[in-house]
Amino acid sequence: MKKYFLATLFLLMTLIGKSQQLLTLEQAIESALQKNEGVQAARYNIESQKALKKTGFDLPKTNVSLLYGQYNSYAKNDNNLTVTQTIPFTAFGSQGALNRSLVASSELKKAATENELIFQVKQVYYQLAFLRAKQKLLEQQDSIYGGFLKAASLRYKTGEANLLEQATAESQRNEVRNLLSKNQADQLVIRNQLKTLINSEELPDITDAELNQISFSNTPDSVAVQANPSARYMQQQMQVAKNEKKVEAAKAAPEVMLGFFTQTLIGIQDAESGSGAIASSSDRFTGFQVGLSIPLWFVPQQGRVKAAEYNRQAAESNYQYYHKTLQGQYQQAMQEYTKNKNSLEYYTTSALPNAELILKQTLLAFSNGEIGYAEYLLGVQKAIAIKEGHLQTLNDYNQSIIYIEFLSGNK
Repeated sequence: MKKYFLATLFLLMTLIGKSQQLLTLEQAIESALQKNEGVQAARYNIESQKALKKTGFDLPKTNVSLLYGQYNSYAKNDNNLTVTQTIPFTAFGSQGALNRSLVASSELKKAATENELIFQVKQVYYQLAFLRAKQKLLEQQDSIYGGFLKAASLRYKTGEANLLEQATAESQRNEVRNLLSKNQADQLVIRNQLKTLINSEELPDITDAELNQISFSNTPDSVAVQANPSARYMQQQMQVAKNEKKVEAAKAAPEVMLGFFTQTLIGIQDAESGSGAIASSSDRFTGFQVGLSIPLWFVPQQGRVKAAEYNRQAAESNYQYYHKTLQGQYQQAMQEYTKNKNSLEYYTTSALPNAELILKQTLLAFSNGEIGYAEYLLGVQKAIAIKEGHLQTLNDYNQSIIYIEFLSGNK
């Protein structure tokens, strides 16, 4: 068992020690925001939507046509050059408004992605700090049970104790060493999660040596979730759907057609001025065209407008549902925070001082021969259980604050 533990510990320490990048929480967050692929994709999406803003005044292709031949007289080289341009009603503002709302939507999507990423980095960072604190506690247990095993072995050799005491001491220390090995493996898993979040080539580590209590002065606020980027993104989707409906409605309107032509009319006599001049190939006649393209079959576009209206209603319902869900999550998170806060106060003011006293007196009494190994184990396990409870409560307290900050969009 000892050889297996040492081999496992050596392997883990080798993997951990290959390449390290020490980070504070602020550095980890900054690195994640700069390098994370999800945030980078959100940036590209913003640039894509900004590029599409140029399509707000989007005209169909200009039509240029040439008519050549005998279209007016026996002359075979008459020609007519006509240029026409159709202007859809979507070019008069509705498409531009939609494009602007899509840019705003993509920016809010990026903010929501960043808020989620910061939440995950904080979670992982403080979970790793918790495992480090737990490791120190396990090392303390290993030291205590190592001393117990040494004393039990000596007592067994001198005949002062039976084999059961020695076996119990050995099993207790082996159990702690197994937990230490498991804790090292858990740390490696969490560090790899952090590596993925910050998109690093190296295996990162944290600089914080202690599991510190996060300062928090927030109070329950029913409108706190209004700042949540995901909620604002969902709200913006209503505006996007509204503008999409306007675009579809504009497509059902007539389209304006403007045109210009220049042509020859070879052989035509000038009867208006009375000069009797005959038009030649060098004489050109110009004019313009104005018209409307009127849809005769409205049913397909009416269907698209109706579908767009349903999409608008769906976006509104999604926002209302998300907002109510977010408020419920925030209230539950505040309740969880209050529970953890009260529990942490209990450990800090009462349980931890008692645990230190229990552990100190138990070790002293056992070394003086005042208590047996059963009472010794009971006292040590009780004190260690209190310390473990304190660490877990502190971690739960920190994680509840991190969750509240995520829900309220507080980066």
